[in-house]
Parts: sequence; structure tokens; C-alpha cells
Amino acid sequence: MRKAIARLDAEQKAQLLYLADLGTAMFTAALVVCTLKAVVDLLAGG
Repeated sequence: MRKAIARLDAEQKAQLLYLADLGTAMFTAALVVCTLKAVVDLLAGG
């Protein structure tokens, strides 16, 4: 993996980092939504 990343130019590395940040943001948002839904379901059900 490091060899493949080493072959990328600066613009490609920046795009790869952008995609990694986007994936992290999407995962975090989904986790927050699921957590909030679980809390609301718990409070509404009880």
C-alpha cells in the first residue's frame, strides 16, 4: 500500500486524503444519527 501511495503525485494524494476525510465524516454522521435514533426509540418506548 505504501508503494502505491508513494507513486501518486501531490494532487492525487490530496484527492485521496479528501476521500478519506469524506468517508470519516459520513461514518461519523451515520453513527450520530443511529445513536440519536436509539435514544429516541428508548425514551419513546419506555
